[in-house]
Amino acid sequence: MSTHKPCRRSLLSISLGLAAAGFACSPAPAGERTAVPATATEDYTLLLQTSINQADTGQLTPFVVRQQTLLASPRSLRQLGLRLPPELDEPALIPLPALAGVSSDYDAARQRINLQVPLSMLDRPPTHRDLRRMDSPRPDPLQRSAGGVLNYDLHARHDGSDTSLSSFSELRLFGLGSGTGSTALAHVFSNGRTHSTRLDSSWQLDWRDAMVSLSVGDSISAAHEWTRALRLGGVRVSRNFSLQPYRLTTPPASFAGEAILPSTVDLYIDGIRQSSQQLPPGRFQLDSNPSLNGAGQARLVVTDITGQSQTLDFALYGTPHLLQAGLADWSLELGAIRRDYGLHSFVYGNHPVASASLRYGLYDSLTLQAHAEGSRGIQQAGAGTVLLLGRRGGVLSGSLAGSRAGKLGGHQYGLGYQWSARQFSISASSLRRSAGYRDVAAVHEQATLPRRSEQAFAGFGTAAGQFSLSYVVQDHPELPRSRYAGVNWSHALSNNAHLSVSVNRDLSDKRGDSAFAYWSQPLARHTSRSASLRHGRNGNQLSLEANHTASAPAAIGWRAQISSGEQQHGLRAEINQRGLRGQWSAGLEHDRAETRHTQTYASGSGALAWIGGRLHTLPRVDDAFVLVSTAGVAEVPVLLDNRSIGSTNKHGQLVVSQLSAWQRNQLSIDPQHLPADMQLDRTSAEVVPETRRGVQVVFPMRRTLALHFGVRDRDGQWLPAGSRISVQAPGHLPTSSVVGHEGKLYLLDPPPQSRLHFADGQCSAHLPVAPASEGRINLEDVICE
Repeated sequence: MSTHKPCRRSLLSISLGLAAAGFACSPAPAGERTAVPATATEDYTLLLQTSINQADTGQLTPFVVRQQTLLASPRSLRQLGLRLPPELDEPALIPLPALAGVSSDYDAARQRINLQVPLSMLDRPPTHRDLRRMDSPRPDPLQRSAGGVLNYDLHARHDGSDTSLSSFSELRLFGLGSGTGSTALAHVFSNGRTHSTRLDSSWQLDWRDAMVSLSVGDSISAAHEWTRALRLGGVRVSRNFSLQPYRLTTPPASFAGEAILPSTVDLYIDGIRQSSQQLPPGRFQLDSNPSLNGAGQARLVVTDITGQSQTLDFALYGTPHLLQAGLADWSLELGAIRRDYGLHSFVYGNHPVASASLRYGLYDSLTLQAHAEGSRGIQQAGAGTVLLLGRRGGVLSGSLAGSRAGKLGGHQYGLGYQWSARQFSISASSLRRSAGYRDVAAVHEQATLPRRSEQAFAGFGTAAGQFSLSYVVQDHPELPRSRYAGVNWSHALSNNAHLSVSVNRDLSDKRGDSAFAYWSQPLARHTSRSASLRHGRNGNQLSLEANHTASAPAAIGWRAQISSGEQQHGLRAEINQRGLRGQWSAGLEHDRAETRHTQTYASGSGALAWIGGRLHTLPRVDDAFVLVSTAGVAEVPVLLDNRSIGSTNKHGQLVVSQLSAWQRNQLSIDPQHLPADMQLDRTSAEVVPETRRGVQVVFPMRRTLALHFGVRDRDGQWLPAGSRISVQAPGHLPTSSVVGHEGKLYLLDPPPQSRLHFADGQCSAHLPVAPASEGRINLEDVICE
């Protein structure tokens, strides 16, 4: 049976009125296994293993037999989790037939009884299952390490008359104290001049349990959709949910229901099974947090032990803009505005700036927002809301802010709505400001705010392709009004080809109209071709391109492009390689227009990491990384989450840079190609690195000495199979072994000067000296005397 109902986000009540009458056991006639013996004339007591609705309670319950009728005390029935009517809640014994709707199945041979009761009589707390993964792992202190990383990007270009060089570098230090420090630099050499600029420098400290981060140096302030972020130099303290990435911050979905028999409850979200739970009879509650961005469909399937099931479909709506009730996201900044970023290294504003932002989940369906910022001559503050409309009515947002800048005062207000589903989505927003409204950037950086910003979007999918419509309006006090409208269409063609077409109309100036068409098709593995046609203010442009992506480390990729148009007419060719030490590319561009010039270029990127007492070369390290050590053993394959990453070098080390901070990263080694006498303590390890830091993981391994020889008695006969031998040596604890067939004995790493003693004490023998300290060695037979 399938029932379609709307779903409350908080609780979904499910009444499973299955056909229990056909399954419940009625009082059985005498002589069958459910009959109570009639041999006794006086009352007597039975201690029976009791189950309720086919679910074992694990209790031995006393029942009194009186004239072939089972009776129980109210106390015993309540201990079984039954709710009794007020008229039966007395000290006297209660005959089971007196309980309305209750049937019993007594098994005399097993001394068991099953009571089939209606759900209304079950007086138990609901079975609660929390499907949300909240346990965030902790970093292993033994894996922490001190070191540093230097990321670099190098670019060179030559056009026949001039050569330009540029580079970007980031130096990061960790493990030398609390937190992580980094600084980034940019260098440019052109026309005989060199210019270097410091970009960002900061030191960050994280508190995992509190989900709070402290940053000192250059940072970007937090902002809402209706405020602007500031690039500051100073101090920032903020909530950091990434320190516990497995903790879900969006509102949960709770589903409550009832099952009359032991049942399996399967939860599906958009057709994908999220959970399967075995539940006892009675009420239950499942707490889940489906990853939805928009409207979705959920299905709950409850199947009891008889195979009967009930299915309910219901609607859900999820959005990342909402916080769970009681959860707060906040940020505080204090510093000075960073000016001329990318041009000068140490230019900051003369006046301190303070900023604060807050998001708070008042209810699961309502999140409040607040923001305030101020500096000399400017104060601004505002509040906003994000509201989920009903069960799946979309998200409505609104904001209101005011400012005071000297004698100028103004206000800003905004309104927005968003609804999305798998095949259809719409959104619209409007943000308007009065003439006197200002923020810190507008006063100290002359970054004028638009008086009006509005946009609308609609997208829908059909069998003919995906369509989208857009409309944008912006009124700027110093510029003419800008209005744009656009339409886009994309469709998957045969042979895995794809075609998309977009047209944009400048409603304020027709010269700004543009159109773009793009077609692509894969030819073979990692190889594809494409064509594009562009129409705009500068005329028409046609481009044809083919490219091949390197499929493995050290493989070569390439790209070739030819273009023809009113402003550009030429070709471009490039080769590239991505390896375990970084990546590089080189190419040329030839323009056959009036200037007829050719440019060549080359670039490379990677990182140098100092960790474990050595300098390592590797691709860029944007987050966490790990140094894998195999105790000096080279050419050991290393896997990350079951993906092959590479093999250890001649020092038995490999740096892996694709780790996710604060998450479980599963590292392992492949021992298949190791020598048979190699002993491994482990082949896998879980790594939980901290943000932008390096850790070390050691897989201990060593070569063993394996001795294989036979043992004979004084008469030259093999010792009996199964004989126990004690291996004793000075300064070592005794060990034992067992003799195999034909007197064969196998010893692993026996101590030097060992002596073999047999359990019966009849003989002993000296262990011969092995010709080597490791490996598998066959010795001559030993005589036990």
